[in-house]
Amino acid sequence: MPIARRNNTIVATGNLIFGDMRRLCAALFKAIHEKRYTDVVLDFSGCGTVHQSVMLPLIAQIVHYRRKGADFTLVPPSSDQLDRLFAHTNWAHYIQPERYALNRRIEKHLPAIQFDSDDITHEAGILERVMTLLLTHMRVERATLSAVEWSLGEILDNVITHSQSDVGGFVQATAYQASNEIEFIVADAGIGIPRSMRISNHSLALQRAIGEGVTRDQAIGAGNGLYGSYRVAYFSNGSFSIDSGLGLLYVSPSSEGVQIDRQRIPYTGTSVRCRIGLGDETLLNRALRFKGQPYEPAYDFVERRFQEGNDVVILVKKEAERFFGFRSGGAQFRRIVENLLQDRERIVLDFEGVAVFSSSFADEVFGRLFVDMGPRNFMKRLDFRNADATVEGLVDRAIVQRTRLGNGVASSDSH
Repeated sequence: MPIARRNNTIVATGNLIFGDMRRLCAALFKAIHEKRYTDVVLDFSGCGTVHQSVMLPLIAQIVHYRRKGADFTLVPPSSDQLDRLFAHTNWAHYIQPERYALNRRIEKHLPAIQFDSDDITHEAGILERVMTLLLTHMRVERATLSAVEWSLGEILDNVITHSQSDVGGFVQATAYQASNEIEFIVADAGIGIPRSMRISNHSLALQRAIGEGVTRDQAIGAGNGLYGSYRVAYFSNGSFSIDSGLGLLYVSPSSEGVQIDRQRIPYTGTSVRCRIGLGDETLLNRALRFKGQPYEPAYDFVERRFQEGNDVVILVKKEAERFFGFRSGGAQFRRIVENLLQDRERIVLDFEGVAVFSSSFADEVFGRLFVDMGPRNFMKRLDFRNADATVEGLVDRAIVQRTRLGNGVASSDSH
């Protein structure tokens, strides 16, 4: 058995995947509510793999119980790699915050973050971090970026508007470069979708939740959040699931349409898992259609972050200063430039305040772009502004060296 309870200790072993979440939460419920333990040990030492779809809903419950007076101790995985994962994703922090610091770094994933139902600006900050993750690590066209932004924003807003969760919500996102997909999980410890919609049949409640225009109260929402998010996942050949109450709804490339199963073990709260493919530039238009009309984002991330009048402007110091010393950082900044060029004939690189950067950064960004785009397109489509003589010299040198080398083996000054 992968999950067992021994007095106040919950022991998980083997590989914890999607279907194990409810059993873990049930063991937690029994330890606290039935056995009245106020100090619970969570032992993951025997685990081989653990998926975020298991941990994020569990964390929401743990933080909820802590608010009511329970204490938790983590026995971390014996595997060094899995132990690091628990720390980097913030799972360890939310289980035992006095022992594990909060990780705020974004690499190829957004670690688990709690967002307060009373703080809308926090929601906006989370969206910006996920959009930045996509721009720096994935190849994504602007319309697809807008579809992801809309989906995640709607699900975050559902927690704020409908969940009645006393601990707000938790979100985690992971970018998968090999398959060119983004997956995010949003979980809360609220009243759940069936109760929120006042429908006693939990399977029916979830089925109606992904219908167009379905909401508990038209005065506080159009009711398209789960409907649109499900369609974005479905039309991108991704996957989508909702766990709430006794209902589980899911759709995946291997399933024939939407599947809804009644569960034996209830989940108090709601967990939404959304995996979106990023390779279809028509995704926004195909998936987000309401009352037959396509959705047009009024003020998307790219416009908020980069638009100045009619120009898309990248402030190089703001966007890349943390990368200036590293070739790997240059690759991330180059990805931003390449993504923004996909639907623009020309973009501006503003070097105001930039005094110097490493030759490896210059090679990885400007040398490679010059070779990939060709001299004519490089000069035509990239407008350099406020670049002083030192910056121009570094760029010119990188272009000359990379032109001789081609886009093969990196030069010896790589970091």
